[in-house]
Amino acid sequence: MSNNQSTTQTEFYPIERLLVVGPLSDASAFAGKAEAAGHSITLMVPDEEVEQAGDRFRILQTAESVDEDDFDVVLELHCVDLAAKADALLYLEDALGESVPILTLTLAVSAGEVAREMLMPERVVGISMLPPFEDATLVEIMGTPHTSGDAVRTAMRLFESIGLMTVSVQDSPGGILARAVCCLVNEAALAMQERIASAEEIDLALRAAAGYPFGPLTWGDRIGLDRVLMVIEGLYAEFKDERYRPAPYLKRLVRAGHTGVRARLGFFSYV
Repeated sequence: MSNNQSTTQTEFYPIERLLVVGPLSDASAFAGKAEAAGHSITLMVPDEEVEQAGDRFRILQTAESVDEDDFDVVLELHCVDLAAKADALLYLEDALGESVPILTLTLAVSAGEVAREMLMPERVVGISMLPPFEDATLVEIMGTPHTSGDAVRTAMRLFESIGLMTVSVQDSPGGILARAVCCLVNEAALAMQERIASAEEIDLALRAAAGYPFGPLTWGDRIGLDRVLMVIEGLYAEFKDERYRPAPYLKRLVRAGHTGVRARLGFFSYV
């Protein structure tokens, strides 16, 4: 009997039709991984990016009606635009069937904060991945006190089917990896601001001494400095700890639109 129950729990949610919601660059990067693993993909991107999306994936527009059983799982990837994140989650909860798990990126906010605004918090699972998502190898899974075990298992099976390692962690903005790396970037930005060393010297010192794949400033540019700032600000809002206060230089770069590789200018130039 227990074996049957265990099997039922493991297979409670099928995973075939995946809706990926978020900025086009992030949604399409993850969708490519999922498509290669055999999943049927639909994207939902901001209205202003629909024309850029091409025809590789089906595009769901906000004015389009959705049947409750159109999708098996939803992956929501908004990080920088928290208003867009809230709007997307509101739309998804209203449009989708009650059994569809909603996996939400928790780089800037906790899963608990998201679940608090939902009518059915039991289907909300927080996830943390370090951008750029096409290079991601690890996904951290975060439940809340309300999250169902079936939703968590579905999240793990989805990411493992795509070839990503999964680890279950406590709910917190940024999880473990993004938190550690973004704090490193923030500290390096402070060192640069204080003219302790040049950007090149800071990267060389950390890469050579610690064996990181990138120096912290280059790493921040690859992640996107706007995303780094959102993680740091999320941690500061959550814990009110001075070690998470964003470096003023990091904030200035983001305000100027110098967000790293995608903008062709960040700590370094990519022109």
